[in-house]
Amino acid sequence: MLSLVTRAAVETAIRNPSLDPDLRNLLAIRASQLADDTEPDIELGDLAHFHAVEAGDGMIEVKAALGFAVDINLVDGVAFGHSDFVPSWEWIEHHVGYFELAFVLSDDGFGHILLVPDQLGVDPRLLDLCKSYAS
Repeated sequence: MLSLVTRAAVETAIRNPSLDPDLRNLLAIRASQLADDTEPDIELGDLAHFHAVEAGDGMIEVKAALGFAVDINLVDGVAFGHSDFVPSWEWIEHHVGYFELAFVLSDDGFGHILLVPDQLGVDPRLLDLCKSYAS
């Protein structure tokens, strides 16, 4: 799991040629949007933490990065696949090569952005979850 919790970490990732270009582009777009919508002295890490799933990562790594499971309803513990499952994210989008899930955790807008590559090698349960709800 690639976790980026400061502006410097995000900027370093954006410039890292060894990272997937689609991931770098998505990070650049979101970092720019957040910078445009906030005061200049606000640290990006105070607004959002970005987590990119890497090959071999699964639900355990996602839960460790976010602090909660994305495949369990936070209110009553219903698991993904059950008819009563309600996702905990604010929104999910499918971009070129990635699913983006946004979790807003506080009234001040702080949240986590989970980026899941839409490719082989990613936990099939995680991909199925994303594909089931992405717009």
